[in-house]
Amino acid sequence: MSESTGGADRFTCGRMVRATGAQTIGNIKVPLSPICLGTWIFGEGNAVERRKKTLEVMNFAISNGINMIDTAPLYGQGFSEEVLGEFLKNKKREDIIVATKLGLSKEDSGWVSNLKKERMYQELDESRKRLSTDYIDLYQVHYPDPSVPIASIAETMYGFYQKGMIKAIGVSNFNLSQIKKFMKYSPLHALQNQFHMFNRGMEDRIGPFCFKNSIAVISYAPLNVGLLTGKFFLKDIPLSLETAQRINAVELTEPRFSINKTCLFRLNNISKKYEKSLAQLVINWTFSQKGIASCIVGMRDIDQAEENLKSMGWSISEEDMEEIGRILEERERKIKLSPVRRMVKKITSLMKGI
Repeated sequence: MSESTGGADRFTCGRMVRATGAQTIGNIKVPLSPICLGTWIFGEGNAVERRKKTLEVMNFAISNGINMIDTAPLYGQGFSEEVLGEFLKNKKREDIIVATKLGLSKEDSGWVSNLKKERMYQELDESRKRLSTDYIDLYQVHYPDPSVPIASIAETMYGFYQKGMIKAIGVSNFNLSQIKKFMKYSPLHALQNQFHMFNRGMEDRIGPFCFKNSIAVISYAPLNVGLLTGKFFLKDIPLSLETAQRINAVELTEPRFSINKTCLFRLNNISKKYEKSLAQLVINWTFSQKGIASCIVGMRDIDQAEENLKSMGWSISEEDMEEIGRILEERERKIKLSPVRRMVKKITSLMKGI
């Protein structure tokens, strides 16, 4: 149920790829800013202190070129949505794109999916109440629910859209098969999936499909939980417990550590040409990829917000885009040829023969 824009090139490979400009989706009239403020970190820590810092960061971001804020009921068990709702009361609502999600909660047993129709309606009402708004701009299915048919989920989302309760329909963490199935029963305006320099899994299939079918891709974790800032490789900054719990530990063990260090050292040299930090180069590279409408970036405080927002307002040259592509491809080749990778493949092959 999505209009096609015709044939698509390879989605991205770090070379000769430029974003085609600010993009509107669904019935949202305001074009998406290249950076979207992520709020998952605002649900952590002391509530009073976090509320104050959250409002400060939101005000700073909206005053400095960002017009989209991404949240979810899961973030702080509704805390992030509540603070965003407080923030919206003093702002011109139509100028701010509010993106939130449904279908995922944190229970004692861990993350629990629930996308039954009645629960979806209940979640939408709860989010609108916390956000102090009659409508949600971009409403996204947080994760697929294996216990509920995608057809049912899509039809319910389409119902929200037809009733004007939401302005655009999105899904998150869906694979290509799930996306195609969803589109049989509902239009799909946006996909939010992880995409960054060290995880370009969308390049071959999902990316070209989205580009062809006018589905805006919103990428999350562009800095790969801080790994792509280079601080763990180039500055010897110790790994915090919080970061250690979220990253793929293999990236910090040999031989991957040395491969990553060389890659980031070369990328850092490119960032210096623009008088930017490595993190700013990485974020700019991410939202400059063809098909990427916006990338979600977290900002804990004003200092971090100020640094991250310097990723906007400038462009990486085509020559440097090509060089970045070569650097990333060389990293991937080295990883594939590493002894550990070869050993894992050999063991896997032997196991299949048993």
